[in-house]
Amino acid sequence: MKCLPIRGKTESYVGGEKEEMELKRNESIVQENIAANLFRGMEGVGGKLTITSERLYFQPHSLNIQTQPLELNIKDIAAVEKRNTLFVIPNGMKIKMHNGQEHKFVVWKRAEIIGMIEDTKMKQKMTVIIKTR
Repeated sequence: MKCLPIRGKTESYVGGEKEEMELKRNESIVQENIAANLFRGMEGVGGKLTITSERLYFQPHSLNIQTQPLELNIKDIAAVEKRNTLFVIPNGMKIKMHNGQEHKFVVWKRAEIIGMIEDTKMKQKMTVIIKTR
């Protein structure tokens, strides 16, 4: 998969199909093209995760049954936790939202990804403090 930042957009090409994630004003990409699986019911939906300064954006591959993207605002995330897949494989993370929803992912290098999300959340809080002063 190739991603190119073009005029505020990240364009992904998967199997000849073009998918776009619009960047919001003043939003920047922290990390993109993170291979991930998102558990949606019984289906482990494969795709790519993008972390921006404002949100997490999961874009499923077109080969999945459930192909709708998932967008989570950083400010709505209450916690990001490590979890084990099949009780023993240390490659999962759980994102808990302030509204009680939980999203479970499988990723490689989960400690790095969790660190990026937590750092981004902290930077967003610092920006809000600076803007309100």
